[in-house]
Amino acid sequence: MPGERIIGWTLHYLTGIAFAALLIGIWGGSWTQTPTLGPALIIGIGTVVAPFLLMQPGMGAGIAASRTTHPTSARIQSLITHGVFGLGLYASGWAIKLLQWA
Repeated sequence: MPGERIIGWTLHYLTGIAFAALLIGIWGGSWTQTPTLGPALIIGIGTVVAPFLLMQPGMGAGIAASRTTHPTSARIQSLITHGVFGLGLYASGWAIKLLQWA
């Protein structure tokens, strides 16, 4: 399909933005005034449900990569990358806080 890479990455980033909005929706806008790591990691690591239950099965890899040659490795990699997303949410919270002081 022409342009599928850009479509895929665009949807991926929009999904990330939606999950970031979920953080604010659950913990409130005040979270950006005093960002804490816990909520960011809960959202970040919690989003691993999407690839485990939607993306991987949809691409034939099975639930949580169960049909791949190295499912444990794939699961760990997903958890790590989504944990990094959580750290990015936390860093973004601090960036928002610091920019409001400027």
